[in-house]
Amino acid sequence: MTTYFITICAHMQRNLFQRVDVAELMVTTFLEYRDAGEFELHEYVVMPNHVHLLLSLNEQRQLGRVIQLIKGGFSYSLRKKGILFREVWQRRYFARRVRDASEFAAFTQYIQQNPMRKRLVEIADDYPYSSAGKPINMAGLKPLNLNKEDLDANLKVRSTFPES
Repeated sequence: MTTYFITICAHMQRNLFQRVDVAELMVTTFLEYRDAGEFELHEYVVMPNHVHLLLSLNEQRQLGRVIQLIKGGFSYSLRKKGILFREVWQRRYFARRVRDASEFAAFTQYIQQNPMRKRLVEIADDYPYSSAGKPINMAGLKPLNLNKEDLDANLKVRSTFPES
């Protein structure tokens, strides 16, 4: 498994996700693809104009394909619900491979604290579009389990540049 910290932004940094129905649909999209086995989801947050994910992929999955599923699946669901936007996503995304448990912990904290840093809530657990404060079993999120072999495999050189 390879773990990534991912940021995907709305087109032109618009506050696309400040609408409750749109933010909830984004969370539903993450969970549907997680449940379909496309990736293991560790943490997420849907901010007004971007999303952060902490997820792991097995060796058969390519990061670009997973991003394409998330972005395309969400856009399709928007259209299906009659919510129309001219452009939904920026073309590019940011992805950083998580190298060890320390980075995993730092990215987890970053994701969970993001709504507080942006002054959307006073307590991270109060933000409804985040994995913060949700029990792992209840949300279906998976903790990162690293043994020596996984850590060595995770440190293999990989490109994190988005596919065009």
